[in-house]
Amino acid sequence: MQNFATRLPLLRALLSVLFLYYGFQKLLGFPPAVEMYDRLGFTQTPRFFTGSAEVIGALLLWWKGREVYGAILLTGTMCIATFALLVYLGPPYAPVPYLLAACLFLVWTLRDQLPLDRLRGSKLH
Repeated sequence: MQNFATRLPLLRALLSVLFLYYGFQKLLGFPPAVEMYDRLGFTQTPRFFTGSAEVIGALLLWWKGREVYGAILLTGTMCIATFALLVYLGPPYAPVPYLLAACLFLVWTLRDQLPLDRLRGSKLH
């Protein structure tokens, strides 16, 4: 288990670099990002929301005790990206499924940061 825990920052660093790269591409209006949203038939407004979510999620991965929220935000972004890719855009599919799997793995690994113990102890159930 110790070996696994030492590699978790490596995964967070890789995801941070990738999502900062893709997020800033969207926010700065790089031609491939603009073209992708044109192909989806959207205005350019969702591009700014997606880019912001990617940058914020990447930064949250390094906020101690809040890493899981960054992973959840990035997972949601990748779920929507996977849907758009499969339904509207088509191949090539890489790297979207790999990023989604990595984000899901990170959420699962960091799930202890979620305040679920407060929900379990409440009178809601």
